[in-house]
Amino acid sequence: MNTILSNWQVVTIIEGEHKIGKVLWGICVDDMTCRFSAGDYVCTSRITDFNSYTKLVKTTSGSLYQILGEGK
Repeated sequence: MNTILSNWQVVTIIEGEHKIGKVLWGICVDDMTCRFSAGDYVCTSRITDFNSYTKLVKTTSGSLYQILGEGK
Protein backbone atom coordinates (compact mmCIF):
# COMPACT_ATOMS: atom_id res chain seq x y z
CA MET A 1 0.00 0.00 0.00
CA ASN A 2 1.33 3.43 -0.82
CA THR A 3 -0.83 6.24 0.58
CA ILE A 4 -3.98 6.32 2.73
CA LEU A 5 -6.38 9.26 2.27
CA SER A 6 -9.41 10.49 4.20
CA ASN A 7 -11.89 13.28 3.40
CA TRP A 8 -11.41 12.44 -0.26
CA GLN A 9 -13.09 13.55 -3.45
CA VAL A 10 -12.88 12.51 -7.08
CA VAL A 11 -12.46 15.64 -9.21
CA THR A 12 -13.17 15.75 -12.94
CA ILE A 13 -10.72 17.88 -14.92
CA ILE A 14 -12.34 19.72 -17.83
CA GLU A 15 -10.63 21.76 -20.53
CA GLY A 16 -13.08 23.76 -22.60
CA GLU A 17 -15.86 21.28 -23.27
CA HIS A 18 -13.70 18.15 -23.03
CA LYS A 19 -13.25 15.94 -19.99
CA ILE A 20 -9.51 15.34 -19.60
CA GLY A 21 -9.78 12.80 -16.77
CA LYS A 22 -10.33 12.43 -13.05
CA VAL A 23 -7.97 12.89 -10.11
CA LEU A 24 -8.21 11.99 -6.44
CA TRP A 25 -7.99 14.77 -3.84
CA GLY A 26 -7.82 14.10 -0.11
CA ILE A 27 -5.98 14.42 3.19
CA CYS A 28 -3.05 12.12 3.93
CA VAL A 29 -3.52 9.78 6.90
CA ASP A 30 -0.37 7.73 6.25
CA ASP A 31 2.15 7.49 3.42
CA MET A 32 4.52 4.53 3.14
CA THR A 33 6.44 6.24 0.31
CA CYS A 34 7.36 9.22 2.56
CA ARG A 35 6.20 11.74 -0.07
CA PHE A 36 3.50 13.19 2.20
CA SER A 37 3.11 13.87 5.91
CA ALA A 38 -0.05 13.14 7.87
CA GLY A 39 -2.48 16.03 7.35
CA ASP A 40 -1.07 17.08 3.96
CA TYR A 41 -3.48 17.73 1.11
CA VAL A 42 -2.87 15.33 -1.78
CA CYS A 43 -3.89 15.66 -5.42
CA THR A 44 -3.03 12.63 -7.56
CA SER A 45 -2.22 12.15 -11.20
CA ARG A 46 -5.07 10.92 -13.44
CA ILE A 47 -7.03 7.94 -12.08
CA THR A 48 -6.68 4.75 -14.13
CA ASP A 49 -8.63 2.39 -11.86
CA PHE A 50 -11.14 3.03 -9.08
CA ASN A 51 -12.40 0.03 -7.10
CA SER A 52 -15.20 1.10 -4.75
CA TYR A 53 -15.38 -2.39 -3.20
CA THR A 54 -11.72 -2.58 -2.10
CA LYS A 55 -11.46 1.24 -1.77
CA LEU A 56 -8.26 1.25 -3.84
CA VAL A 57 -7.37 3.82 -6.49
CA LYS A 58 -4.56 3.50 -9.05
CA THR A 59 -3.14 6.42 -11.02
CA THR A 60 -1.17 6.95 -14.23
CA SER A 61 2.03 7.48 -12.23
CA GLY A 62 1.65 3.96 -10.82
CA SER A 63 0.73 5.09 -7.31
CA LEU A 64 -1.82 3.19 -5.24
CA TYR A 65 -4.13 4.93 -2.78
CA GLN A 66 -6.44 3.51 -0.15
CA ILE A 67 -9.44 5.72 0.59
CA LEU A 68 -11.15 5.82 3.97
CA GLY A 69 -14.78 6.65 4.62
CA GLU A 70 -17.29 8.04 2.16
CA GLY A 71 -16.01 10.47 -0.42
CA LYS A 72 -17.67 12.79 -2.84
